[in-house]
Amino acid sequence: MAHLVVVRGLTYTNWSQVFKRWLMPAYRASFRWTGNRADSEDATAWMLLNVADRLQLPELVHVVDGGVAELAVEAVTRHWVERYGFQRVRCAELLGSEATVALDTYFHGLTAELRLFLVLRFLRRRSPEAIAAQLRIAPDEARLRILAALARVAQRIGFSPVSGETPQLAQVSAYVDDIIARRRPIRFEVVPEAWPMIVAAGHIQAAIAGNDLPVKGFTRSLERRLELRSGTGLVTRLRIWSA
Repeated sequence: MAHLVVVRGLTYTNWSQVFKRWLMPAYRASFRWTGNRADSEDATAWMLLNVADRLQLPELVHVVDGGVAELAVEAVTRHWVERYGFQRVRCAELLGSEATVALDTYFHGLTAELRLFLVLRFLRRRSPEAIAAQLRIAPDEARLRILAALARVAQRIGFSPVSGETPQLAQVSAYVDDIIARRRPIRFEVVPEAWPMIVAAGHIQAAIAGNDLPVKGFTRSLERRLELRSGTGLVTRLRIWSA
């Protein structure tokens, strides 16, 4: 993982330093791996509230950052295990980059046709039915090609190629519908073969300008909750992270 580069020995002296350092990378990472605002807010809040419960200040920066990064991975892992029943979560590169990845990075190597399907679906936000009418194909064929394009994007992220028929076509298509409509997706039991396409959809959503930025209301509400949480009951709490 690529963490903040620090000189060993520097310390965090108050909670606001930790909050300002970690809010954006945690939220953006959560959005990449969930694809929607509601679940990103849940994962980010869970992570930072747990940090507040466990953190004693002053503390060395590299000690705090290591613990925060572990909790960020745990937050997203909990999301997929508890809400989608998926036991084989692979989020090892969760905080691999704080910068938003350009869409061209994900689209690189796609055929012109597959790229068109993703542009129409994610950037133009057209339904499979509208895409099908425009390209004169059946709606189910449009859905299949959208998922085929997502499977190729998943390979760009680092997943193995999906073999055989497209798994969970209806459920994954509905998931894509929900995140494009900016709704919390309906939960379902995800099979391992379908997860790469779901993750790819979330990464594309995060790469669209403005999508992976937290709203002010959430940021202010979370900061108030954290101030209350970090300001009570922490003086006698045992330190759980070690240098």
